[in-house]
Amino acid sequence: MKVLGINLSHNASFSIVENGELIFSLEQERVSRQKRDNQINRLCEGLKNSHFEIIGYTSYNMVDEKVESYTDLVKYCFKKNNITYDQLIPYDEHHLTHCYSSFYNSGFDEAVCLIIDNGGTSYTLDNTLLGQENISVYKLSYTQEPKLLFKLCRNWRGRNISIGDYHTYNCMSPAGVFEMYKDTLGFKEPGSVMGLSSYGKENSEIPQLYDNTDLFCKLNISFNDVITRRKTSYPKGTVPDEDFCYRIQKDTTEVVKKYIELIMKNHSNNICLSGGYFQNSIANYEFLKMNNNIFVDPVCHDGGTSIGLAQHLDFKINKNKPKKYKTLYQGPIYNNQEKLLNSYKPNNTKHFKQKYKIIDNYNNKKIAELLKNYKSVAIYQEKSEMGPRALGNRSILYNPSDPKAKEKINLIKNREWFRPYAGTVLFEHTKDWFDLQGKKETPFMSYVVGVKKDKLNQIPGICHIDNTCRIQTLKKTHNENFYNIINEFYKLTGIPVVLNTSLNSAGSPLVESIEDVLNFMLTSNIDYIYFPECGKLLQSI
Repeated sequence: MKVLGINLSHNASFSIVENGELIFSLEQERVSRQKRDNQINRLCEGLKNSHFEIIGYTSYNMVDEKVESYTDLVKYCFKKNNITYDQLIPYDEHHLTHCYSSFYNSGFDEAVCLIIDNGGTSYTLDNTLLGQENISVYKLSYTQEPKLLFKLCRNWRGRNISIGDYHTYNCMSPAGVFEMYKDTLGFKEPGSVMGLSSYGKENSEIPQLYDNTDLFCKLNISFNDVITRRKTSYPKGTVPDEDFCYRIQKDTTEVVKKYIELIMKNHSNNICLSGGYFQNSIANYEFLKMNNNIFVDPVCHDGGTSIGLAQHLDFKINKNKPKKYKTLYQGPIYNNQEKLLNSYKPNNTKHFKQKYKIIDNYNNKKIAELLKNYKSVAIYQEKSEMGPRALGNRSILYNPSDPKAKEKINLIKNREWFRPYAGTVLFEHTKDWFDLQGKKETPFMSYVVGVKKDKLNQIPGICHIDNTCRIQTLKKTHNENFYNIINEFYKLTGIPVVLNTSLNSAGSPLVESIEDVLNFMLTSNIDYIYFPECGKLLQSI
């Protein structure tokens, strides 16, 4: 029996579960090409003439008066695309869908789930509207209903209120802080605050972000005053942006540590982390140092809620225990690659920077040779990755031994100068090159980890200023073509690691279709794009 889970908030997504196993997952932005798109029209087009036994849908703002309008929207889109179903179920517990996505794929039989985002389901207490949840702690197991341990809600005046506590504070969840101050600092993405933080330091001009590190995240008014006046009231260089970012990263991490410490002390050593905040891979490494029995949901943003919802409905209604997914290669398959490559004609040629030629009969060994010679090579193959990380099917690869790697790849992606690039390492070599704090693997690129001191000079292109690197550990069984490329590169260079970044331009979704990747080729400075399934190589000319 097929169950379809739908997320209707930003990062709108579809996920399909059959007999407990995730078989499909895709975000709307990948097909619409609109970052964080909250529509479902293009996803519905891809499921034309399908039938599902159960369809569930959720959003972060499904208060009672909106359920009917969401239902009408879903029914309209399905009717238009001849998508039929036996049951249509609204689900209004946003943070619980985050919990399910994390818990069901953690491998734990029981765990406590900590959810932190900028805003979830709207809550009332004694008929008083509190606002949107932004921090939740639940205890989950397969034998009992979820138990709420703690919840913090943001009311409409920007304050936080704890369920069961009527005290109000000038508060902001760690996720909300990044969203708020990225605008103040002039960034497009919250991840920029995280990336710049490693260049900062303690600065006496900058007070603590929070009054203390209690669970209510009480903001320090002095900090807000300083940051909003940084351009006018202080001499240039006195309060550099990187020091603000350092303070934000440090203080939000300390608050979350308090939650984890209390969970470990009072409830469980098995901890699942989800919600948009946990895309913060630097902070995730600090949490891993506390407890390597932590599972970070690799699709922790709202796109992952469709996974959790589909798994949960299949479990509760069909009695199929969720099967932990082994990979996140869950997108559609694009057939007839060779035909599409040979016949593709771009719609608007006047904006294209370059053209390309097609080279036949390429293989993984030849790709490794290109990487050895400091060529940028994108790889496009099979199903796309679900979530925010490129894991080898929609990736740009480069030689990590080049000290100028970041600058060269920035010319291709047009990304901010301070944001580092990740690496993919062959699983069996991980412990020799990186410090995972006792964890055996990180296949979904969830952590920024320490680089072994004796390896720093061999991979300067992916080492951040603080001698760390966000990594993906790769087994041959996970992605054979990608593994073989890195293994051939290892034979040539002695380095079992390649630079791996997402196949997209800064601010754009990862490429999805063959048309997307060909447009990227024509509008960027990439050297090559490799299609291993048909042995084709595109070279810019």
